[in-house]
Amino acid sequence: MSAPMTWTLRAGAALMAAGCGLAAAQPATTAPITLEGTGPYHRLTLPIALYGRAAYADLRDLRVRNAAGHPVPYAWLRNEAAAPKTASRDVPIFALPGIAASAAPGDTALAFSVRPDGSLKLESKAAEARGSDDAPQWLIDVSQVKGSLLQARFEIAPAARGLFAFRLEASDDLRQWRPVSGEEQLVRLAHGGQTIERLAVELDHVRARFLRLRWSDPKNGAVLTRVGIDSVQEVEPVAPIEWSVALRPERCGTDHCDYLLPHGVPVQGLRIDLADVNTLAQVAVSGLSDPAVAAAPQPVIVPRNPLYALRHPQRRPVQQAAGPDETPLVDAVVYRLAQAGGEARSPVLALDGAVHPRLRLRTAGPVSMLGATPPTIAVAVVPRTLVFLAQGEAPFSLAWRAAPARDAVEGSEPGAPLALSTLIPGYAADKPVVAGNASVALPAATAVNATVAAAVQPPVPAQEPSRKWWLWGALGGGLLLLAGMAWSLFASLRKDAQRP
Repeated sequence: MSAPMTWTLRAGAALMAAGCGLAAAQPATTAPITLEGTGPYHRLTLPIALYGRAAYADLRDLRVRNAAGHPVPYAWLRNEAAAPKTASRDVPIFALPGIAASAAPGDTALAFSVRPDGSLKLESKAAEARGSDDAPQWLIDVSQVKGSLLQARFEIAPAARGLFAFRLEASDDLRQWRPVSGEEQLVRLAHGGQTIERLAVELDHVRARFLRLRWSDPKNGAVLTRVGIDSVQEVEPVAPIEWSVALRPERCGTDHCDYLLPHGVPVQGLRIDLADVNTLAQVAVSGLSDPAVAAAPQPVIVPRNPLYALRHPQRRPVQQAAGPDETPLVDAVVYRLAQAGGEARSPVLALDGAVHPRLRLRTAGPVSMLGATPPTIAVAVVPRTLVFLAQGEAPFSLAWRAAPARDAVEGSEPGAPLALSTLIPGYAADKPVVAGNASVALPAATAVNATVAAAVQPPVPAQEPSRKWWLWGALGGGLLLLAGMAWSLFASLRKDAQRP
């Protein structure tokens, strides 16, 4: 082969290799950060949609950069904060049958006076109403409860049976009321020889001095005999819970269905939506690990779900039916039953707040006990929060990889998260971090499914515009060289054929 042809082949191979190298590179995706306050520290709660786009479930590749593109120091909140303190106590309740559900908000305050400690004292005119069987609303005094409210546990009259729909409102002055959630239900039913009860309602970390319960149908209310409140005192504030869209089963066996969860999210709650009415089944919920990545480092996420700790103080032993990659989480009765006052549905289940690639619903009998159509599920997620030092010039941005970097060494890249005690001199675990707020706007392609449903799909590598032009240029040059090589080769063969 001639020397020019040899040089041409080598040059073409080099350019093609460079093009392939650029194609294999995994560039970072960025999103602008908006700052509030003077700093120098800022608290940033991450959008849930980010989990589905980042390369790693523990977000180890996350970086905060300044205007010059240099990484700035940051740390994860709550990882080092003092453990939350939970408490449970009974609280005073007052039946208010003389005040119609449509009365003006200020009318509630007229029936009470406030003691020096902040608790309520019932005035004489309303005292006769206590314990009324037809009270359309109840006032719950939570002024002596410390911290945020986790759940309310109700006791109703022993003879009460049925479905009792209501709405909860919160107030600090008995005049201005705000909704705590949508319509809820207290349930006590007899079905199939067993009693079904749902007498606890989650309060989603609300902070208030008073709660008001209004029966949706005052003629179909129950007599409350006791209300217990579970609360938690946490050093760092808790980000609001976000729910995924409905997730269908990935596969079902004879006695179970498996659900692929959004990538890398710490799951705090589970809602099971049965497709068929008048369905009831005993299920065991387990988390499934991925054997292919069992040796990989586990996400550094502190399981902090006080509700799970309250309801399941000790994790139940692994059943013999569970597989080696199956972690039992909770047993429950799930149901969807038609009643005169509406449908009774099983409540949300509290989970441990850990990361599980999949969840398994295992039935005590055939999986058809869950209905002719397998149920869908939705998971509740509490977004992670970081705090960073605004070092350098604004604007700041959040950067992450769209796919795992090849041959990456853990902690080798600059800008990896620090300990809070390193980031903030004099940091104390029993005191909240003083920081301004920050928010991040994800690119449109990432924010399409902001409820984390997009995270079910594998991450799609993104390319920066500048690297795209280099890639296309290298590939185009390689194609031109290949065309030149082919022309030179054919010309040489033709000359050889023409020789005598």
